[in-house]
This record gives sequence, C-alpha cells and structure tokens, in this order.
Amino acid sequence: MKITAALENDSGKFIMKELDLEDPKEDEVLVKVAACGICHTDIAMRGGHYLLGHETSGTVVKTGKKVRNFKSGDWVIVTYTHCGVCNACKNNRTYQCNHIHRFFNGKRLDNSTPFSLNGKRVFPLMRQGGFSTFTVCHKNALTKAVTDLDLKSLSPVGCGVMTGAGSVMNYLKPVKRKPLAVFGTGAVGLSAILAANVCGCDPIIAIDRIATRLNMARKFGAACCINTNETENIASAVKKICGGIDYGFDTSGNEILLENLRLVLNKGGKACGVGIGGNINFNTKERGEGKTWECPDTGWSMPQKFIPKLLDLQKKGKFPFEKMIHFYPFDQINQAFKDAEQGRVIKPVLVME
Repeated sequence: MKITAALENDSGKFIMKELDLEDPKEDEVLVKVAACGICHTDIAMRGGHYLLGHETSGTVVKTGKKVRNFKSGDWVIVTYTHCGVCNACKNNRTYQCNHIHRFFNGKRLDNSTPFSLNGKRVFPLMRQGGFSTFTVCHKNALTKAVTDLDLKSLSPVGCGVMTGAGSVMNYLKPVKRKPLAVFGTGAVGLSAILAANVCGCDPIIAIDRIATRLNMARKFGAACCINTNETENIASAVKKICGGIDYGFDTSGNEILLENLRLVLNKGGKACGVGIGGNINFNTKERGEGKTWECPDTGWSMPQKFIPKLLDLQKKGKFPFEKMIHFYPFDQINQAFKDAEQGRVIKPVLVME
C-alpha cells in the first residue's frame, strides 16, 4: 500500500514522501498512526537515513495469521520490539532482548523491512517509523490502550513517559519520605517526577535551566526547584534543602549535572540515568559506601504490564502526563523539531489526521 512519511532530505529538512508499505507478516500488525511524539532519540538519530518516530499511538487495521491478542479497531501504543523467545525475554527482561539492537535499527530478524521508497529499503527506527500515516509492527511491540484519554495523547507513553516513570518505579524503587532529585526536566524527567510523587518521595527536587519546565515540575509534585541559570553551586543548594539525596535520576547526560548528582548522593544512595552520553563511575570508596549507578534501558519496563498501570494511575488523576503535550499537525514536523530543540515545548506530538 502507499503511505505518506516524513523523511529527511540532504539538507536535514523533513519532507513528505510517498512510500510503499508491505502487508504484515504472520506475526505483525498493520497500524494506522494517530499520532507520534518527538523524542530526544529522534533528535539524536537525525542524519542517519532512518524513518524516524518511535512514540506511536494508533488503531489496528490488519493482523497477521499468528496474531491472537489484537483485532481491527483496537487502540494500541507502540513500544520497543522484543523477540519473546530468547532467555532475557523468557525471564521477564524483554528490555534486554538479545535482538534489541537489530530491532532498534529497524530490521526484522531476516534483516528485511516493510518500508521502501522507489524499490530501495527504508529502515524504521525501532521497527516503528512513526513519522508516517501507517506502520507495520511486530505484535510484541504493541500494548492495548484501555483509557478515557484521546488516542493522540497516548503516543508519548511508549517511550519517554514509560522510561521516566519506569526508572523510578522499576529501578530506583524509592522508599516513602526519602529525598529524590531529578536532573533535567524534559518529558522523561517530568515523568520521573510524577512517578516519584506516586511513590511518596519527600522532598522531590527538580533541577533544570528552563523555567517553564520547572513550573511544570512543581505542578507534577516537585517540592523544590533549582534553576541552574540562577544557582552558583547546585550541590550546595540541594544539600541546603535536605542534606543529601537517597535517589537521583539524570536525564541530561551533562557532565556538570552528573558531578553534582554524585556530590549530593548519600551513603547507600541509588542513582540512574537514561544513557544519552553521561555516566557516573563511582570510585572504590563510593562503592564501599553503597552508592550505585545504572542506565536502565526503557526504565526496565515491560510495556504490556507497565503501561496499563500508568494509564490506571492517569485515570485516577495521579499521573497527568498529558499536560506536558503540545500537538502539531504532521506537516508542521520541521517546526515541531525546532521548538523541541530550542526548549519551547516539553513534549511535541505530531498528529497524522
């Protein structure tokens, strides 16, 4: 079938192209895309000749003959693909699937792709390619969406929201009334703050340089906000609030912020990041004090179990992630990217219809 997709030209500008999309194979599903969020990974992967977009929500149109859990008309959230049969998948660690890197690069196990342009293969990032009107995904990448929210608002849940919330709920697993700090309050960081509020962390500290993000962090449960443009010594500011933190989460990859996180982490403290270029390597003394660091991919989330939990919390008014979304018509994709890169919006979402 013919579909419309946004591909980069040689100058790095997105232009609309007519692509060919194959019918789904026996373990795949054809999805009509309702909306797709723009994530930091999409920004980082520009220039790589992928069909970008990996925060997709949509409606099932057609299923392969081995697909049992989905039918035409189902609302779905598309997330990362896992094979379902390797040891990691069988042991409930789908986020560590043996084939996760192949799927990230848009390839099936046989290295093929359902997308093509004038007979040339087009690889969809994370096997989604959400910057398109339709996509074909593996059945394991889909989670049914049972919610009162509109379909287009669900797209960020499959990556940014799930990663931020999962990093807190699945990895940090904070104890109530213990201090937690989030360094960088974009969509991932704000999702972490929402999760920390659900978990009962106190105080929740938000650190960022953009005032509008910090204002949203307050609405989402942050008791204290530190604007790095107005603060000479970040570590001192954190210690003045609570003496030190038991839990830390970095979304920035910024070396200065990571060093400040390191300085304020208490003995036995647990910290993590999203692995976008930054890391903390604790020395022998710090490791002896029980300090730990990890980059839990996708927040160590199993989407089919974790996403329904988040949607239930949203329905109860405890996880209003939709408040950080700014919608753009699909043909305004270049403006949406520009606004995202310049920090004008928190979570841009492209609407396909």
